[in-house]
Amino acid sequence: MILLRFRVENHRSIRDEAELSLVQPSLTTVRPKDGDWVGATTRVAGIYGANASGKSTVVDALKFFRATIVESATSWGLRKTIPQKPYLLDPDSKSSASGYAVDVVLGSTRYQYGFEIDARAVRHEWLYDYPSTKHRVLFERDGQEFSFGRSLIGAPRRHASATGERELFLSKAKSNGHELLGTVWSELVDGLVIADFSEQDRRLRLDQITEGIADGDIDLHDVTTLLQVADIGITEVAIDEPETSDGSRPARPGSVMQYYMVRTHLPSIHVESHRESGKTRILLTEKEELKRALTFQHLGFDGTFPLPVDAQSTGTLSWLSLALPALTILRKGGVLIVDEIDASLHPQLSQVILRMFKDPDYNHTGAQLIFTTHDTYLLSNQSDSALLPEETWFTEKHRDGATSLFSLADFPTRDDQNFAKRYLDGRYGGVPRTARSFLASLLDPEARETTDA
Repeated sequence: MILLRFRVENHRSIRDEAELSLVQPSLTTVRPKDGDWVGATTRVAGIYGANASGKSTVVDALKFFRATIVESATSWGLRKTIPQKPYLLDPDSKSSASGYAVDVVLGSTRYQYGFEIDARAVRHEWLYDYPSTKHRVLFERDGQEFSFGRSLIGAPRRHASATGERELFLSKAKSNGHELLGTVWSELVDGLVIADFSEQDRRLRLDQITEGIADGDIDLHDVTTLLQVADIGITEVAIDEPETSDGSRPARPGSVMQYYMVRTHLPSIHVESHRESGKTRILLTEKEELKRALTFQHLGFDGTFPLPVDAQSTGTLSWLSLALPALTILRKGGVLIVDEIDASLHPQLSQVILRMFKDPDYNHTGAQLIFTTHDTYLLSNQSDSALLPEETWFTEKHRDGATSLFSLADFPTRDDQNFAKRYLDGRYGGVPRTARSFLASLLDPEARETTDA
C-alpha cells in the first residue's frame, strides 16, 4: 500500500479539514504517466510543531481511522454510541460529524475511501477507484441508503442490508466474505502500522517481538543485527523459555544465554455455586504465570555477559521496539506511523530510521514513514537524512484552539537555506508562543503582586 493523502475534519483539535499529502509536487495528473507511484510520492513525512499544537492529533486521527475500520463491525456492536472525538471548543463542531478519508494505491490501482460519523451513526461512506484517469464509484452511502457502481460485483446489496447504522459497510462486507472489499479492508488495516513511545505500547511491542521470535515468525538474527546497528554493546539475543510442568526447560541448541524467568501475578477467576441458596460467588485469586522473556548478551570487561530485558536501557528497548516494525514494513510495504520518533532515541538513530525509508537501496517496496518530532537537526543540511520541503509539515494551534496543518513546500524555499534555523526563528510558524513575563510572577513576589493587580 502507498499512501497518497490522508484527510481529517473535526477530530480533537483539528476543527477544519486538514490534509497530509505524500504526493510529490511534480505530480499534477490523476496518476503518473509512467505508472511509477513510488517515484510520484515521498517516502517520509515529518510533522513539527509546538507542544499541544496538534502533532499527535494527526497521528491519533490515523489511529482512529484504522480502529474504526477494525472495530465498527465487531466490538462497536456492544456500544450504544460511537466513540467520536469531535472538536469541543465550538458548539457547532461538537454536534457535527467527523470525517476521515484516505487516497491510496493498492497494487497498481488508486482508491479513495472515507467516512463521516457522529456519536449516533455512520452518516456517509464511500469508495472510489481509478481504473483510468477518471474515478469510478464502487459504492456510496448516505445514512442507511446505499448506491453501488456496476463494477462492484459480489451481491453488495445483501451485505448492505446486514450493515447496522453504527457499522462501516466496508467492515461488514469484509466480515461477510466480500472479496474485493475484504481485500481493501485488509490492505488498509495491515498497511497502517501505528507505534508510539508510551511505556505500555513499548512493552506490548516487546512482548509481541518475544512471542514472534519464539514462534518463528520473527528472525532472531534480525533482532540481533538491528541492535548491533545501534552499536550499544549487544552481541547476541536469545529467548528465555518457561519451565515445563516437570521443571525442565526446552533446549535451544547453540544458545549461550542464561535463562531469566519473568513471573507475573495475574487474577484468576473462580466461580463458586451454592445449590441450597442458589447464589453464585465469584472469587479473584492470584495465579502465578511464567512468561517468555528476551535476554541480551553484552560486551564486558572480560568477555560477554547475559542481562535480562529489565536491565536494558530505555533507549535500547525503544530502538528495538521501533526498528523491528520498521524493518517489517520495509520488507512488505505499507506505512509506519510514529508519534515522537525522537523520544528516548539518540538523533543519530532517528536518522538511521529515516535513511532506511528514504534510501532506495534499503527501501525496495515503497514503504513510507510518517512521524512527529521536535528534532530540528533533521531539517539541517548537515543531516545525511535531511527532510526536503515536501517531506516537512507543521502544526499550529490558533487562539481559538483549532489546529492547522501545512507543509514547508507551501513557502518559497531554496536548497541552500538553513531550514532548521529559519523554523526556530519562527519563519514558518509551528513554534511555541512563550509568555516569559509570567515566570517573574512565579519567582518574584513583587512581580506577582503586580500581575494580580
